[in-house]
Formats: sequence, structure tokens, C-alpha cells
Amino acid sequence: MKKISITLLFAALSSTAAFAMDTVNFSKSDYTCNKIQITPQTTQDNLVAYCNNVTVVVRDEVTGGRNNSRVPGGGAEITQNYSADAKDAVLDKVKFYTDDGSYMICYYQNAGMVKCKVTPPKAAIHPNKPTSSK
Repeated sequence: MKKISITLLFAALSSTAAFAMDTVNFSKSDYTCNKIQITPQTTQDNLVAYCNNVTVVVRDEVTGGRNNSRVPGGGAEITQNYSADAKDAVLDKVKFYTDDGSYMICYYQNAGMVKCKVTPPKAAIHPNKPTSSK
């Protein structure tokens, strides 16, 4: 019984590790979109213009440490969440594919890149799996 439990646990952990995203270290990486290298200075507009399947996922505007949101029941009541740390900010999350087929998500705050995370291309995850031609 213990062997089965350990085997199932190991299988579950290894399958989730295959899809885990790693934080990109730009000094040691060479990711490109349309043969243009992605760096910490790359703008959202460049990603949209040059990368494949780009989606701007989240756009949340925080103004003066106050984030107003409507109560789910509707009506005129507003919930105000105050944060002493929050600055006037525009937060974006951009998802896209690089030239080598890696899936990348870059996070931007006030149009400046904060960090990127990447998942290697599917061929790198499953090197023995045959690929089909289009």
C-alpha cells in the first residue's frame, strides 16, 4: 500500500513539475520574438507586435492606494480597499509564445517590465514524443 501511495505521489509531482514556470534570468537567456531579443527593456507594444498568440490578460488600475470594486449584489455600495504601499499603478500580465515555442508570461507595472516566467517548448518537455508536420 505504501509503494502505491509513494508511486502516485511521485507521478503527481512529476507531472506538475513538467508544466511549472521558471523565472527568466535575462543575463543567461536568449528568448526572441520575430528574431528580436526579449530583454527587461522590451515594451508591451513590442511583445504585441512581434510575438505569437499575444494576449494582455490583466489590466488593473490602482489609484492612490485605493482599489474600488462593486459589491457582488449590485447597488450603489462600494467596497474600498486601502493599501499604504500601493502607488498609482497600471498592472498588466502579457502571455505569448516565443520563436522557439516557449510559453512566456511577462508582468508589467506602469509600462515597465517587472519579471517574466517561461515554460519550455513542448518538444523540450517530451523529447521522445514524435511531432507531426503541418
